[in-house]
Amino acid sequence: MHDTCFETSRGWKTKVAEHTTYKEFAGTLEQSKIDQRQHKLISLPNGLTALCTHDASAPYAAAAMTVNVGSLVNPPEHLGLAHLLEHMLTMGSEKYPQEDDYMNYMSNNAGVQNAFTHDNTTTYYFHVSLDAFEGALARFSQAFTHPLLSESCAKREINAVDSEFKGLLQCDDMKLRQIKKSLACSDHPYSYFYAGNLETLRSDGLAKQVQSLFSNHYSADLMKLSVVSSHSISQIVEWVVSMFSGIQRCEPASQQPAKHPLCKDVLGKLIYYQTNEQCYKMDVEFPLPDIQPLYKTAPATYYSSLLEYKGPGSLYEMLVQAELIVDIASHVAYPYYNGFNVFTVQFALSKNGYQHYSMVLNAMFAYFQMLGEKGPQEKYFNELVAKQKLECASESQRIPDLFCTSVSMAMCNRYLCPWDILTSSASYYDASLISQFIQYFTPDTCQAFIGGPDHPEFSLDSYEPYFKTPYCIRKLEISQDAAKLCSSPLTYRFSLPVHNPYMPRQLDIVGTLDSDKNTPTLLQKSDLMEIWHKLDNQYLAPYGNVNLLILLPDVQSSIKDQAVADVLEKYINKDLAKVSSDANAAGMEFTITSKPGSLLIMVSGTSESQPLLLNTILEKIRALKVSKHAYDRAVSDTKLMYQDMRLKQPFEQLQDLETTQFAQLPAFYPTELENTPVIMADVQAKVDSIFAQTYSKLLVNGNFSEKHAIDVATMVRQTIGSKPLSTTRHTPANQVRIKPGHYVYQTTAADLETTNNAVRVNIYCGSDSNHKDAVIIDLLVSLISRPFFSQLRTQEQLGYTVQAYSESHDNGSIAIVFCIQGEANPLYLTMRINQFIKEIRQRIAACSMEDFKQLVEASKMLRIRVPNDVGFESMRFWMQIETGIYNFGVREHKIKLLDDVVH
Repeated sequence: MHDTCFETSRGWKTKVAEHTTYKEFAGTLEQSKIDQRQHKLISLPNGLTALCTHDASAPYAAAAMTVNVGSLVNPPEHLGLAHLLEHMLTMGSEKYPQEDDYMNYMSNNAGVQNAFTHDNTTTYYFHVSLDAFEGALARFSQAFTHPLLSESCAKREINAVDSEFKGLLQCDDMKLRQIKKSLACSDHPYSYFYAGNLETLRSDGLAKQVQSLFSNHYSADLMKLSVVSSHSISQIVEWVVSMFSGIQRCEPASQQPAKHPLCKDVLGKLIYYQTNEQCYKMDVEFPLPDIQPLYKTAPATYYSSLLEYKGPGSLYEMLVQAELIVDIASHVAYPYYNGFNVFTVQFALSKNGYQHYSMVLNAMFAYFQMLGEKGPQEKYFNELVAKQKLECASESQRIPDLFCTSVSMAMCNRYLCPWDILTSSASYYDASLISQFIQYFTPDTCQAFIGGPDHPEFSLDSYEPYFKTPYCIRKLEISQDAAKLCSSPLTYRFSLPVHNPYMPRQLDIVGTLDSDKNTPTLLQKSDLMEIWHKLDNQYLAPYGNVNLLILLPDVQSSIKDQAVADVLEKYINKDLAKVSSDANAAGMEFTITSKPGSLLIMVSGTSESQPLLLNTILEKIRALKVSKHAYDRAVSDTKLMYQDMRLKQPFEQLQDLETTQFAQLPAFYPTELENTPVIMADVQAKVDSIFAQTYSKLLVNGNFSEKHAIDVATMVRQTIGSKPLSTTRHTPANQVRIKPGHYVYQTTAADLETTNNAVRVNIYCGSDSNHKDAVIIDLLVSLISRPFFSQLRTQEQLGYTVQAYSESHDNGSIAIVFCIQGEANPLYLTMRINQFIKEIRQRIAACSMEDFKQLVEASKMLRIRVPNDVGFESMRFWMQIETGIYNFGVREHKIKLLDDVVH
């Protein structure tokens, strides 16, 4: 029926567990050298495939189920039905009929659950405390075996689906996605509306339609399960076999059309559409065949990485020099489409590039022509393989739920061999196949979408029916001789990428296991720098983090200072585009954040080349000479950033409003910053003075010895070459204190087109420095967050975003936050929140000691969990170092306080 590589490959042995026969893959699973976990790949009698993973160091258990069914199976009369099914599936089963049983079980056991729907897959996942894993897995399995999918639930959840859709109405990416779909071949389900709303879903007998979709499409052999726990591998396998073997296996109700959704009639068109963002962009799409069988040779990834290369001779460099683009990206639409795919090249256009889009297209095809003439490059392919191996090694260090989600989705590739389940990356160089693949990138086999806030030369006389996006269709005119770059700014010689200096040569591990040493050590402290170091003695992986905070003399900041810092940040990041491209290819990344009083550089990824990368960044910043073209681009990017901030969801704008109120240094609103002039001399003056007087905080954490850390610090001091900063600047500035009272902040959503309102009620009730306050507030939030969601989201359907949580601010205060975003009047939303707060007191008072102890245990589990990789560990350390608190034992202290609270 649904033959896969799993079912047809040899090497499976028959086993028995709980009186049920199943198959276990007897071959060797390819895995990273640093992956110390134990894996078993099994196939159940119903065809469900599961990867069972024993991880002795797992801080909690996790599972993910990906069903190889998504919005492409939506019936035309009920568009969005697959998305609605995703919402409803875990809301009650025959064995656990209470609608909120699954969610309550998760929240009561330090767990989290979620799901998402794509065109061809739907993924459900959770993580939970180790001792609650069996119960969680039982509830999870029953959702796929005998879900209730009740009419009352359907009637409520369509409101949630509708609210989720309305929250996307101003998102340009989602609008473009739907335009692309609506213009595809109309007889292909790819062209259908994917999200769903009240208009497409409201009907009598809706639950029966959901049940029909489940019964006809949710077949066990289309389900891929991944579970991780510290329980023994035999126990995990036993649970999976006993709990998931009862899931139905069915014949598919319909088959996807054999034709490509981007058929010949669709191609050769240019579509102009209107964006909310104040920028111009162009997507060029090429139809591809199914790329799933090609995962070992990865021709699409090969060409994508070449298009995104930003070094000498690259397409990016040429188009940036010609002032035609700001950035470039490329990718396949989704790796798990069956029977087809779409390759997309995305250009962030300048205004000049928008006006001369054909020059961008001609340059792109000239670049393709050069690649065809040069032929495939085995050396470059080997670098790509090395990068993907690094990514696979990193995958083994990911937190359990992310690992499960990633693997369960990868298993949906029906051509994937069992032994490749953990890697599924490029490994075989096939020059002939790569050469043939370039035939798909021609002027005759593409379509282009150009977005912008206005198109004065065109009348956008058509409207996409769901997002109401204006657009128009024109014929795509491309020179047939793409190699002729007809304008002098485009005279350029393309070349292939040069050697990447950051590619690691070896992945030696420096540390050894030592559970007693779990906090960083202050190696040195002087009037110029403090050096913190922590050797990885837990994860034993070739990764690390180097965080460098450079404090500058600016104590008070004006709106002009902030605007200059923002422009400088954009300038530096654009100037380092090639460095970033090479670093990413070598398994590293970095972020640079510029503020009036500081410069923060954070480097992460493979540890071997991080010192070299940090040195390159510092040297380039120190030698920076601001050019007119790059300055104009940075100013434009900064203004776009300010404008995009106004398009955030209303609840996110409230978050920004509050952050502005409590910022350590004066903070300003986007509208203020947008109108603040910044001249080129301002940026150069900032660069020239940036390293004059400094004090640095350095954290070197991960696969680095003490000597490595001292060497990094020495390099930083020599490169910066600054004088000491006044000691008054070594600690954070004075912070805002909250006085008792009732405060109301009211603002109009910056995006007047949004249909949503938002309300955020904050109750400031403690200080982060008082650990007992923090512990009690966390317990309160655990007690009220589920009822808040259940009452105001599930029952009253006041909006899709309904949250109750605690939040710490820069000033040290802790707030319990109640937030709702929906279409109701904000005064009504505020009234309902206030009423809930009054009524919840009774629930708190009625909490039994047994329930309270369970709550405390769940809170302890959340705190006891150690970070699952060195990146999360670095974040925890850095929070203490950056703020100058240096309380690395706060987690352990709060765990002890939880025991005291019970007593």
